[in-house]
Amino acid sequence: MTHMLLQQNTTYKNGSTMNVHTRRELSIVSHVITRAQYEIQQQAGIEVILIPRYSNKMVEEDVKQLFEAMCDCWNVQLSWVSDKSRANDRPTMRKLLWMVGKKKFPHIPYSLLANLTGATDHAGVIKGIRSGYNWLNVQDEKFMKYYEPVKGYFDELQPAQV
Repeated sequence: MTHMLLQQNTTYKNGSTMNVHTRRELSIVSHVITRAQYEIQQQAGIEVILIPRYSNKMVEEDVKQLFEAMCDCWNVQLSWVSDKSRANDRPTMRKLLWMVGKKKFPHIPYSLLANLTGATDHAGVIKGIRSGYNWLNVQDEKFMKYYEPVKGYFDELQPAQV
């Protein structure tokens, strides 16, 4: 018995969307897991606890689309921002991408944010987000130059937890 899980989208005021599971879909997943646990216990005599692990693929695509939309505000490509170079204020743009990415998708792994922007590890993303908020708090002129075109992405979001 197989069930196909359909995605529902939540649309934000700037037109971006985020995939969310419906109550029905989550109920189906719960039912299938409960049944599988029972069958494993009956057939193998082993009591197990199965925990769903939802794929990051849809979230990854949503974040990539968000990053591309932000890059459009700066008239650059995500691949250009993702270049490891520190020239042309790329690090500032990456910080802003990570800040919004983590705010909009609080459960996204830092390593996924890193992978989408050419960073090498999650620690750099964490430091970059903290640094970005510091620059925002002091209203650094150079930082604000890149913040202004994308500030609408911050307005609709809840505060980040870093």
